[in-house]
Amino acid sequence: MPLRAAVAGRSSGALELLDGRFMIEILTALLVVITGFYAWATLRILRANEAVVQVMKDQLEAQSRPYLHPSLFVVPGTNIFGLRIKNTGKTAANNLRLSIDKDFFLFAKKKEGQNLRDMNAFSQPIASFPPDAEIEFWLAQGPNIFAENADQTVVPHVFSIQADYTFSGRTVSESTSLDFRPYLNANIPRDSVVSELEKIRKSIDTLASNIKKH
Repeated sequence: MPLRAAVAGRSSGALELLDGRFMIEILTALLVVITGFYAWATLRILRANEAVVQVMKDQLEAQSRPYLHPSLFVVPGTNIFGLRIKNTGKTAANNLRLSIDKDFFLFAKKKEGQNLRDMNAFSQPIASFPPDAEIEFWLAQGPNIFAENADQTVVPHVFSIQADYTFSGRTVSESTSLDFRPYLNANIPRDSVVSELEKIRKSIDTLASNIKKH
């Protein structure tokens, strides 16, 4: 009996030891899983925070960067088309280089000094182009552009302006396509002040003519 009791006691102790080790292994495995989950969740949070920070940086840059905006316009009260290049952004465009992809001869006069490509704005770098700065060129009259015999190698209907510049350590290259064709048969905008001045001029001419008759 004492031997059997001793064996039984040893078996019971061995089982308790095994149960203890098994529980430790289970708890260790659970701890590894929980730690892994927290590590994964922390990584997701960090990545989400990085994405938010990047979005905020992009928004701040978009609000504070320069924007070079080339556009066509009609000189009020005339049939003359012009080109305007303006910095509509909040900071200066540095080391600005403007270029045009085609020859464009002002007012269809194909001679030296009339090619837009050769103007200083397109042939020389601009050290700094500040906010709201703009350059204007009067290009041509409507008939120079839309006449049936108009030479598109002289006054092309479509051309592109390339702007390369730097800001805040970044280099930007932008291309803008400009197209005269939507203006064909469109109404010419008139400045109300110009219209009123024209009326005054005509009234003065009429008055002067009546005075001469008397």
